[in-house]
Amino acid sequence: MNKRTVAAVAALAAVTLSACASIPTDGDVTEGNGDVAPIENFEPIVQGPAPEDDPAAIITGFLTASAGGVASDFTVAREFLTADASATWDPSAQVTVYDSGAVVPEWDEEVNTVTYEVPLASTLDDSGRLVEAGEGEVSELVFTVVEESGEWRISDLADGVVVSEANFVSFFRPVSLAFATPDLSTVVGELRWLPNNYAATAAARELIEGPSPWLADAVVTGFPATAALAVESVVVADGVATVDLTAQSAGTQVERSLADEQLRLTLSSLPDVTEVDVRIGGLPISDEDTVALESPAIPDKYAVVAVDGRLGMWDGTEVRVTPADVGALPAGASVVARDLDASQAAWVAPDGVYVTAVLADGWESLVPLDEADAPATEIEATRVVAGTDAVDPSFDDHGYLWTAVKSGGAITVTRGDDAPIRLGENWLAGREVSAISVSRSGTMVAVQSRSGGQPILEVAAVVRDASGVPIALGEAKAVGADVGTGVDIAWIDEVSFALLGEPVEGTASPLWTVTVGGETTAITTMREATGVAARSGQATLLVVGDDEVVEERSGTSWTMVLEGITDIAYAG
Repeated sequence: MNKRTVAAVAALAAVTLSACASIPTDGDVTEGNGDVAPIENFEPIVQGPAPEDDPAAIITGFLTASAGGVASDFTVAREFLTADASATWDPSAQVTVYDSGAVVPEWDEEVNTVTYEVPLASTLDDSGRLVEAGEGEVSELVFTVVEESGEWRISDLADGVVVSEANFVSFFRPVSLAFATPDLSTVVGELRWLPNNYAATAAARELIEGPSPWLADAVVTGFPATAALAVESVVVADGVATVDLTAQSAGTQVERSLADEQLRLTLSSLPDVTEVDVRIGGLPISDEDTVALESPAIPDKYAVVAVDGRLGMWDGTEVRVTPADVGALPAGASVVARDLDASQAAWVAPDGVYVTAVLADGWESLVPLDEADAPATEIEATRVVAGTDAVDPSFDDHGYLWTAVKSGGAITVTRGDDAPIRLGENWLAGREVSAISVSRSGTMVAVQSRSGGQPILEVAAVVRDASGVPIALGEAKAVGADVGTGVDIAWIDEVSFALLGEPVEGTASPLWTVTVGGETTAITTMREATGVAARSGQATLLVVGDDEVVEERSGTSWTMVLEGITDIAYAG
């Protein structure tokens, strides 16, 4: 290969797919009918190899065609391969998503291979599970080329396709597969990234296959292991998605109803689907609506606050606190939490975690902060976890309080007079836990810990018995590529949470939003922050600083909303 060819190979990193259209700048103005056609999936125009193409052109053309094949099919891409390579290459095995950056290829003339490393953004497996890459991570791609009848072709390559980050978001769609909590009350979503051009079929197929192993013990599905699509295509016509299942897909009446509900929730999230028709042997899968899954509860508007040594609530406008005869928080109380039905509140004190019911009577039982008399006693409360240096507590949807002592090597779960439950002892042995929080559906717990001084952010499935008691944690799943040490976690929605980074003196604290099965985004805060809270969505994010100022997310910046607040938290 000559220098010209090597230079052409170096251009591989710049391969992009684009489509252009011009806007008229002259001519008469005419009246339109106002009808807007639905947006069609983008299908790039790709070309096959030319007889005069050298190896560099063959590889460049293949990368372009294989990336474009995600939005159509891979017929053109296979033209760049030898017959044997075309027969064995599996483009669906993996998607390598590359970031911008320089690429320096290496040509081995003895064996006719081109090897180069691409800066990695993420990878996607054949079921649409996304794994983020760490900073500086690269993926090595190796192509072997041969000359056949005077034309170059690729004879050996890895399975999968390579796609730029820009094209990835055009060709793939995040789809939340709907599973259920064991009591069949609440939908639990697992995020997958599926090709746009056959998203309905891919979503139905992956839903039938079931949840990922790390989540499987925390959720249930209505599809038996023998279930499958009878026709390998979900047809969407006039907004109706028709799903035909094999006879082996039928379980009990409850299971059939659950399967019907899962497909309805999953497929109706697609923009072109308004109705879902699920059939087995031409008949409806279920004639009874036995199962109706609800979305996880969203915390109400009342956030619990610690202010002036008092326990209180904020409704978004006004702060009210407990009356003087209820008592004050103990000295050194730092962080607060509240459960979803407002029957319990908790705080961290120097000697452990305490729970109280003094907010159970709600907003009307509290008094305006500026009218409150000074309490003479401490609030009546029960210490549920003993020990110094406990992390911020979190309530789940069953009323259980989750917390940990930083050096305790396990998570402690308590409720009422029940004996404390210790979970994750093998997982967290030898680690220092700095933050935990349970998801809105109660099926996942996010944990920030340190091992050997290195921060680790993970989620684990919460396994419960028939009455909802947490009995075990599933295998931990790493999330949040390149986040630092966190001090507080707040769930934003069903699959995303905010992680507040460790404050650095004199600079704004780092804040990340982490999506389980998705991407991590860094947000700049405006101050040194000690706590984060969220009700629903990024627009409800709150951070509280060590100067007792609370700021709320406002577009891409922050707005001060409260002063004199030690800590603030929405229910959960």
